[in-house]
Amino acid sequence: MVFAFCRIKMEYKIIKDNRRKKLAMYVEKDGTVIIKVPKWTRKSLIERFYRENIIWIEQQREKLKLQKDNFITLSENDISALKSRAKTVLSQKTEYYSRIMGVNPESIKITSAKKRWGSCRRCAGRYSICYSWRTMLLSDRAQDYIVVHELAHIKHFNHSTAFYMEIEKILPNWKELEKETDNFKDIYLY
Repeated sequence: MVFAFCRIKMEYKIIKDNRRKKLAMYVEKDGTVIIKVPKWTRKSLIERFYRENIIWIEQQREKLKLQKDNFITLSENDISALKSRAKTVLSQKTEYYSRIMGVNPESIKITSAKKRWGSCRRCAGRYSICYSWRTMLLSDRAQDYIVVHELAHIKHFNHSTAFYMEIEKILPNWKELEKETDNFKDIYLY
């Protein structure tokens, strides 16, 4: 009797974080697997987590191969124009929705974030909002959703039911808009 052993070649990057409580995994555009873990996670647990998700990893890599037609190339001038437009448009939208929602962010900043449309930061009871210039590639309605989403964090600094109810007061169709932003993440920018 002959036994054949199939050994999975494990190639991944590990990011350890003191604040993290659970293991998380994603596949980058180039196919690299990133595993985020709590700081003291044993290597054997990380390896098991990888092996248990090998089918999902391959599905993600296949999806990336199919999406090669969805690449957008922007020049430095294009990016500069989008940043400028983002500062104007998103500042106006933030001001408009801030009045409606009764919140007041301390500042607004335009970033080059690739993995998130926006973020809300809290420091000493003050809130600042960051938007990626990439938000300007979304529809006007989806931009509104990003703005309202970030402003809702001023009232609820989490993603609780109350947080989403706050969004729904302003944008009853928020689920549809959120789906639009999620679908756009399949288009990669270079």
